[in-house]
Amino acid sequence: MSGGHNALRNVLVIIGAIILGVSAYLLYGALVMVNYMAYYHCMGMMCGMMMYYPLFLPLALLTVGIITVIAPIILIRSTGNTQGLSYAAMRETAAKGDSVTGYSNDYYSKVLRLLPKTEREVLEYVIKSGGEVFQYQIMKDLGLSKVQAWRIVRRLEEKGLVEVIKVKGRNIVKLKDFKGSK
Repeated sequence: MSGGHNALRNVLVIIGAIILGVSAYLLYGALVMVNYMAYYHCMGMMCGMMMYYPLFLPLALLTVGIITVIAPIILIRSTGNTQGLSYAAMRETAAKGDSVTGYSNDYYSKVLRLLPKTEREVLEYVIKSGGEVFQYQIMKDLGLSKVQAWRIVRRLEEKGLVEVIKVKGRNIVKLKDFKGSK
């Protein structure tokens, strides 16, 4: 998933750089035009404040270019890292056998082997998130649609692995407490 985010960020930064280049070229032309009009005092209808109209488009493009370059860098970097660890880092930690949470790896490793791939990924994500996570985070971080995330969470709930708690219109997916699993 982070490879997709990096590619998107790179494409947006390149587009922003192109917009910045075009706006710099237009800004140079507009400054030459304003300088020419200022030297000859008035050029037809272009007097007073109207003399600066040629600067509006290049400055607007300059603003859009700066936003297009900076926004993806800030937003995509922050969304890929929801709780201090990225999902890929959490999976690596789980593969090494370290316990990120207080939940027993033995019980959940047995359960995880029996689940289909999508359900296994969601349950791993809930475990590595500390045993409790908002459903929208599952959807966002695992790249699932709203309906897919809802259906997978419902299947896990039917199997008795998680419970869903509604808080202010949002679903919190929480691991069920099992004796001997903590």
